[in-house]
Amino acid sequence: MTDPVADMIIRLKNANAVFKPYTDVPWSKLKERIVEVLKQEHYIKDWEIVENNGKKVLRVHLLYIGQRPAILRVRRVSKPGQRIYISAEELSKRKRDSGIGVLSTSKGVLSSRKAIELNTGGEFLFYIW
Repeated sequence: MTDPVADMIIRLKNANAVFKPYTDVPWSKLKERIVEVLKQEHYIKDWEIVENNGKKVLRVHLLYIGQRPAILRVRRVSKPGQRIYISAEELSKRKRDSGIGVLSTSKGVLSSRKAIELNTGGEFLFYIW
């Protein structure tokens, strides 16, 4: 797989679109940190690590608000062939009202709100709303 982060966010979006209670995603440390950020920002209900055919997978429990999925759209920003980095200053200028960016920083995987608060930039993984 060339882009495991894109695979994960598309799995979440597709499962949310058909109102599945959860979806399984192959485990990695980066993905674990990403789903923790999504939980803190209320885009997923919860997550856990389970064994599936002898391999670790992240079981992500999806969140619905009334009859609407919490994840409406996702846009991958930084890709394996074209990494996109953003400074803390540029991030605060691009602040949007709805949705969050997810960044990989020297302080870990953070939401754009938390990165602005900590005044840190990093690789802009994706935008979700």
